[in-house]
Amino acid sequence: MALAIFEAVDDGGQLVSRVRQFVAEEVRRLGRPELVDDAVLVVSELAANAMLHAGGIAGVRLTERGDAVRIEVHDHTRVPPVMARQSVDAMTGRGLRLVASLASQWGAEPTESGKLVWAELSPLHTHTAAMSVDEVIAMWDDGAAVDAAVPVTRYHVSLGDVPTPLLLSAKAHVDNLVREFTLAARGAETKVSGELPPHLAGLIETVATRFAEPRQSIKRQALVAAAEGRSHVRLELDLPASAADAGEEYLRALDEADSYCHAARLLTIETSPRHRLFRQWYVGELVSQLRAASAGIVAPPTQSFEDRLLNEFDAAATAQAMSKRVTRLYELSAALSSAASQEAVAAAVLEQGVAALGASGGGVLLSTEANRLSVPGTVGYDEPTVDRLRDESPDAELPAAVALRTGQPVWIESREERDRRFPELRDLESNTLSMCAVPLVIGDRCQGALWFSFLRSRLFDEDERRFVLALAAQTAQAFARTELNEQRLEFSRRLQLSLLPRRFTPPPHIELAGVYRSLGDGTELGGDIYDMWAMPDGRWGVTIADASGTGPEAAALTAMVRFSLRALATAEAVPVAVVDNLNRALLGAEVGGFEGERFCTALFGVITPGPTSTVTLAGGGHPSPMVRRADGTIEEIAVGGSLLGVLDEVTFASAEITLRDGDALVLYTDGVIEARRHGTMFGVEGVRAAIAGAPLGADPLARAIEQAVLDHTDGVVSDDLAVLVIRSAVSDE
Repeated sequence: MALAIFEAVDDGGQLVSRVRQFVAEEVRRLGRPELVDDAVLVVSELAANAMLHAGGIAGVRLTERGDAVRIEVHDHTRVPPVMARQSVDAMTGRGLRLVASLASQWGAEPTESGKLVWAELSPLHTHTAAMSVDEVIAMWDDGAAVDAAVPVTRYHVSLGDVPTPLLLSAKAHVDNLVREFTLAARGAETKVSGELPPHLAGLIETVATRFAEPRQSIKRQALVAAAEGRSHVRLELDLPASAADAGEEYLRALDEADSYCHAARLLTIETSPRHRLFRQWYVGELVSQLRAASAGIVAPPTQSFEDRLLNEFDAAATAQAMSKRVTRLYELSAALSSAASQEAVAAAVLEQGVAALGASGGGVLLSTEANRLSVPGTVGYDEPTVDRLRDESPDAELPAAVALRTGQPVWIESREERDRRFPELRDLESNTLSMCAVPLVIGDRCQGALWFSFLRSRLFDEDERRFVLALAAQTAQAFARTELNEQRLEFSRRLQLSLLPRRFTPPPHIELAGVYRSLGDGTELGGDIYDMWAMPDGRWGVTIADASGTGPEAAALTAMVRFSLRALATAEAVPVAVVDNLNRALLGAEVGGFEGERFCTALFGVITPGPTSTVTLAGGGHPSPMVRRADGTIEEIAVGGSLLGVLDEVTFASAEITLRDGDALVLYTDGVIEARRHGTMFGVEGVRAAIAGAPLGADPLARAIEQAVLDHTDGVVSDDLAVLVIRSAVSDE
């Protein structure tokens, strides 16, 4: 009997390759070239299995037995090999099927330091289907893994029934993970992949070997049940006390391995929720029973896997409900961030609250300075009920009014409690059996109340109460923002109006009209102004200007431009000189401490009124005005000039316009021509068309231009705009 022995010495990850080479050379030396390919395949699978599941290769023996060649692979663990069932999920176990198909016979035997797995190849053997599961199970007795030379006390652990498919898929997952662990380790050793962190190497060792015996025992029981067609496996194990510590280390290692998978760091096979739950259950129960048995005390009652599933289901349902409420609060926060009015705030909170609580209706009450109740929004009530709510006094004995007065939440959970505490509610909402009303508090001020009604009795648990109170807190903040926004809007409106003429007293033979529209929703101050005033010599000054920026700085610059022009026109009435002096004033001024750019465009003119009026205009970078003659023709007046407040030496020009009966001079800011819709500007041609189609009269003409811009932009402007119309109206007197 020829014998060849290969001593396994790991040489930087080339061990399996050298084993294949050794077997190929020895089979050829034995004069069996026809067996070389099968022998290399078999030893490759046995060697890989030893590396993956048995602590590595201890050695390889090759012997000749009659017409057969026997290959033995020795490893370092006595845990028997288990051929997994065929599955699309399993990445391991196929090798043993290949071995069983190629070999005339194969098996495994325990040794003093581990085991050997052997396979015999014969030229007379015809390749057959893989060994059956029953044959693999029968090949190895569970007790064979016990080292008789080292007696260890074992304790019986009973885990109860577990679905067979779950067991098989869970164990296949762990086998796949062990395979990936080992490949990662070998890749690091051979420099094929990145260096393996020492901590991860320890995890691999723990998962692959420390808890191998219980894992393999459970796998074998699952295979038996599957072979017998049983839907469940009654897990029974005999384990040493040390398996408890190994189990806890195993759980910790797999949890850390999952974190590597989740972060896509070296590992990729993350545990599914069902498999994670299963291993936490069975390892936890196993540890509990082993610890009790080894300490000689009665183990706590075993929790069945079904009970664990039900508990997890309850916990998941609770978490899902909480998650939905958190999502509602997030969606409410997003909606409230853009809510600019009390009505919008009420609509947002009621939409989320009614849906989350399953309420039949809800509403918001706010207190007013007139000691009345304001109802900015309701859901689920008819109009007569809402009208009654609006007519109620803040002193009414109703839940929302009480919450508003006291600053304390009100919870009504039954019909009896409703009738006892709030008899008036029975007449107002006869179908409502339970209700919650919570105050809307900002600082030490209660500004209103939020309520929800229900058509059935309802016990409000702590989670629901916290949710409603969180809704109220967000709502109160949103109402405070809208209140500040409305105050800011009113301030902006008043400030902007203060920069425009309060009223026009036109000169003789002249009809005047002006329109102004602020940008966006009207909360932002703009820089557009127009003005007209009487001068000492009987002439009139007129201007339209657009100062840079928005907000208080723009308002300050606008005020400076307006009043500087009036002062400069008193000293020097020539328009070109006035505009030049304004430019110098802007270059040297510090407007309200504003250190940014200070520039503007402007037209300044002097009107000499009469049956035929003349207007002399000088400008600085402002859009050219237009004149509509009485016969309908339209002229664009080129004034020219540069931006004011930018350059020291600038030459300004002027233009003179004669206005006869029915002629109208139209001045406007760039907010008119630059108004956009889908990127298309209103433009000079838009102004021309609006003027051409406008009715007679200064005010109708100014309004027609404004409306044409709004039609072009779908009602929203992105810049403030101003229009000033000066019309000769001798025959209209």
